[in-house]
Amino acid sequence: MKVGVVKEQKAGEGRVAVTPENVKKLVDVGATVLVEKSAGVGAGFPDADYAAAGGTIVSHAQSWDSDLVVKVKEPDEEEYQYFKPGQVVWGFQHLASSPATVKAMQAAGTTAIGGETIVENGELALLKPMSAIAGRRSVIMGAYYLEAQHGGEGILLPGTPEVASGTVVIFGGGNAAFNAASLALAMGCRVTIIELKKDRRDWLAKQFTGEALTLLPSTPENLAAAIKTADVFISTILIPGAKPPKLVTTAMVQSMKPGSVLVDVAIDQGGTVETIDAPTSIDDPVFTKYGVIHYAVPNQPGAVPRTATMALAVGNIKYLLAIAKSGIDGAIKNDPALASGVNLYHGQITNKGLAESLNLPVVSLETALKTQH
Repeated sequence: MKVGVVKEQKAGEGRVAVTPENVKKLVDVGATVLVEKSAGVGAGFPDADYAAAGGTIVSHAQSWDSDLVVKVKEPDEEEYQYFKPGQVVWGFQHLASSPATVKAMQAAGTTAIGGETIVENGELALLKPMSAIAGRRSVIMGAYYLEAQHGGEGILLPGTPEVASGTVVIFGGGNAAFNAASLALAMGCRVTIIELKKDRRDWLAKQFTGEALTLLPSTPENLAAAIKTADVFISTILIPGAKPPKLVTTAMVQSMKPGSVLVDVAIDQGGTVETIDAPTSIDDPVFTKYGVIHYAVPNQPGAVPRTATMALAVGNIKYLLAIAKSGIDGAIKNDPALASGVNLYHGQITNKGLAESLNLPVVSLETALKTQH
């Protein structure tokens, strides 16, 4: 099997999907690994390391001429030309927010595996480490943009011995929220988490016993009241495979403190904030609306590519090895977790959330496998 490791095109994105160590593992099971020139430079992995591991350094087009194309983020528009029947494209696809990509994959008969929809032991296994990075970094970015030179409130988020700390309000109680709260509390901030599920609120309460944490049920009323108190507001709401509703309304944003900071962690899936029309980028990360600084970067872990790449490589290699050894059909049949990541199979949408978000037909993966053979 030919495995292509593609250099990311997104502005500011320094991650790479496969480390040299994992290239060696793929080569050892019989794969031919084509690594695009400079694919790993942003994460601190030079071409020489990939070559020493058994990879072949190639051009952008050559890396795409593979059976399994491994990326971090979704393909760019200029890469649609490389899609072909039966090809497997791997990465954090977030296809619900990219109907053009879906259309191109359908036309080409491509199979798309979204790392963000892989569920193993009840957890989003590949998304978890990236969510942890994004959650922690959201607090750091919030603290940074609160400074006066950025138009922020001009406060030090952790406070000082003489001055009270700021307030961080987190919408959602999942992995990104947990990590954001952990860092904010360690900094001495006052933290509010708004979470729908009672069992998750109970779990969070046990993790943060004795901390300056308020836990609220997720209701529009609680959200509207809490957001007014926020110096930093972080929305972490994610519906795997689907586009979430705009739960944070314009009126809520207008009620926030002037110079406060709003971070939407899940903007790559469409986000939940009504005042964010489109994602920003690592190179140009913020805009101000209604006096509130909006941070809407869809690939936050890409700003810390060394850490993020190593975390990602630990999670994805077993799936990549399974595909390289057994082919996509065999790997899917042997592993329900990998099967949960299939968003399109030979151009057919197999993820229900994706299909509903784009109002397109869906077929079960089991049916798609049968009809293809």
